[in-house]
Amino acid sequence: MIKDHKLIRPYTVFTLVSTLLNSLFNMRKDTGKLVVEETPEIDKKKYDKKKIATFSMGCFWGPDSIFGAVPGVIRTKVGYAGGSRKDPTYHKLGDHTETVQMTYDPEEVSYEELIDLFWYDHDPTFSKSTQYKSIIFFHDEEQEKRAYETKERREERSSRSVKTEIRQFSNFHKAEDYHQKYHLSQHKRLYKAYRGIYPSMEDFTASTAVARVNGYVSGHGTIESDEYLQEMGLTKEGIEMLLERWRSSGGERSCGPI
Repeated sequence: MIKDHKLIRPYTVFTLVSTLLNSLFNMRKDTGKLVVEETPEIDKKKYDKKKIATFSMGCFWGPDSIFGAVPGVIRTKVGYAGGSRKDPTYHKLGDHTETVQMTYDPEEVSYEELIDLFWYDHDPTFSKSTQYKSIIFFHDEEQEKRAYETKERREERSSRSVKTEIRQFSNFHKAEDYHQKYHLSQHKRLYKAYRGIYPSMEDFTASTAVARVNGYVSGHGTIESDEYLQEMGLTKEGIEMLLERWRSSGGERSCGPI
């Protein structure tokens, strides 16, 4: 009996220690969540009116994050537009151009504000290959009018000719999944956290919270309060992590520290 007891005891101690360590690990894991496991409040918002804007302004990763951080922009996605190839891909682009398309609330942000950001964020005076052309794709007469008016103003302020093309929108082919919200995808923990809420790439891309966070990790946009970030579904740890990344990427609080 004593012999058996001595054989069993080390195993029992090992089991107890393993159980305690697992419990501590799980507690740490639970308190380390970056997002709540439910739909973020900002994604529950309903809109009476929605409009679409479509721009090409070089590589689409940057514009995706820039426009995603704009209040009033509901969602963004990147893809290929303007060409005739039926099923373009990144490695078989044909005559298409890298493009960002956004859905926005015209009651919160105007098309002119978006197009001003288009002009501000890239240099339209350089001729580039088809893949990286500067193009405004208008969806209606009002957008067409604004496109030509703002292009004229841009040319007046520049000593060089503006190469931006203005075309009627005709097609948009969504880019491969690995291009969507690219800057967020480089922040592995936050990306994984939001994919946990939105395992479907279609739902992930359609999320306003994801669009905002994709912009913030690149230092874009204005963050005015913790409460606003809570609407993105972020926990306290998630907020701290995002703010640290936002500041390190050049973001500045307009209202001072929280």
